[in-house]
Amino acid sequence: GIMNNSIKQTQLILLMVLVIAGGKFLSLPGLMAQFAGRDSWISMTLLFVIDLVCLCFVLWAIKLNKGKQLNEILTDTLSPVGAKIIFAIYAAFFILRIMGGLIDTMDLVLSSLSVVTNWIAFIVPMLIVIGFNVLKGARNVGRLAQIFFFFIFISVLLILFLSYKHADFSNLQPYVADGFGVVAKGALNASFWFSDCVFLVFLMGSVTTNKLFGIKISGAFVFGAILTVMLDIVFLSLFGMLAQYSTSALAKVSGFNLTSSSYGRLDWIFVVIWLSSIVIKSILFLWASTMSISYIFNVKSKKGYAIIYGVICLAFIVMPLILPLETFIDDFICQGVGKYFFFSVQYLIPLLLP
Repeated sequence: GIMNNSIKQTQLILLMVLVIAGGKFLSLPGLMAQFAGRDSWISMTLLFVIDLVCLCFVLWAIKLNKGKQLNEILTDTLSPVGAKIIFAIYAAFFILRIMGGLIDTMDLVLSSLSVVTNWIAFIVPMLIVIGFNVLKGARNVGRLAQIFFFFIFISVLLILFLSYKHADFSNLQPYVADGFGVVAKGALNASFWFSDCVFLVFLMGSVTTNKLFGIKISGAFVFGAILTVMLDIVFLSLFGMLAQYSTSALAKVSGFNLTSSSYGRLDWIFVVIWLSSIVIKSILFLWASTMSISYIFNVKSKKGYAIIYGVICLAFIVMPLILPLETFIDDFICQGVGKYFFFSVQYLIPLLLP
């Protein structure tokens, strides 16, 4: 169609790693430490295992529904109205996830790069860059993943490697001291920030698959998950019981190594390079939310997509200014009943797709 949404397998593999790890190093480790303390890395692992199961079901569904788009599948099975409801929930899920992520990103920019900015000055250029890419379709996101992957990957490895020396892994003991219930509850409360691989359902019908497709994609997922859990373990080992008070894990972990070194502010470079993974993730998720809304209103023209994206942009600029968005996401969605509302698109749809 108008957007080029066909995506190569290699691009999708790199994208999977970036999306799983991108944005998870911001406030998530600190947030999860509030729920499950030093065992929060176990909660994180648990969520990744559940996500992997959902991913396998989505891959199975892609194999069964050769060439069929998500919109056709949902309309056929749930009726047009049912499909529209699901797409509305998807749009809300992706938009809130990116909004929360970009608010955290601004906090990181303010705290570690000493840049003085406000929400509008930060978000408008960001939305222009994202919009330019969203309107070009999924293929473009795949290309971006190819270009940036190496740099992002190296910067994460360097952050891990430089912090590793200072980490005191005995901070992680005793394991599951407060019982498994706390670990499970920690996982439940953070579930909104997971199931990133659901973006894959929007690529149904436009991905080139072959025999090893499923194994490669799940492998990429596992790799991204291990990387994220490792960074979380290093973070918890560095900060022990103080981890829960930290807003941005990445800034803390990367800043930590440089207190005693002569690298100058090398961590800034890593942080900036790594931030490009958040931009790529934002493009992908806002592309998915644009597609969701276009299915609801049956939009099929470039102009229509641009209008939808424009409306999303307005929401992005205005909502955080008039609403206490972070509190809403934390209290109502993560710890409140809001998360169960999103379970339908995070877990139920992937598991029922085949």
